Amino acid sequence: MGLLRLFLGVAVSGIGGGLPAHTRRAMAARGWMDDAGFAEFFTLAQLTPGPNAVNLAAMLGARLCGRLGALAAVVGILLPGLVAMLGATAVTLGLPGGLPPAVQSALRGAACAALGVMLTAALPVVRVAAGVRSGAVLIALTFLALGVLRWPLLPVLLVVLGTGLTLHHSRSGGRHD
Repeated sequence: MGLLRLFLGVAVSGIGGGLPAHTRRAMAARGWMDDAGFAEFFTLAQLTPGPNAVNLAAMLGARLCGRLGALAAVVGILLPGLVAMLGATAVTLGLPGGLPPAVQSALRGAACAALGVMLTAALPVVRVAAGVRSGAVLIALTFLALGVLRWPLLPVLLVVLGTGLTLHHSRSGGRHD
């Protein structure tokens, strides 16, 4: 029941974006996970097909309370957005011509705020990655390839992942730290 409440709270505070950042704060506030552990789960959630926030909730719920924890976390993370979406759909279907310009402008502003919140979730991951051997170089190359050169995600991911595994394996002598 605690996980359901936690993820309901995360989802309500994160409607519009930033769910991973809110999840990290909630987990740290309860002492359930540190930044390094969160970075690991967040990275796995991003690599797993499907919505990142749902993947993250399922993984954390399963880690903390098994299958029922995963179910409670996923229900908690999805329910507020579902209710909000159904409410917004009911309202917009009744409006001739769509949303008024003032509402559209407010939504654009909310999207900018959501981007800022999402960046707060990425910063702990970057801090952890920067502390890993060759992590800073891989971060910079990934940003260059995806953010500047706009190369496709899958090939970049495969090259960076392979490079990271190779560098880590060769420097640790086959031993995993």
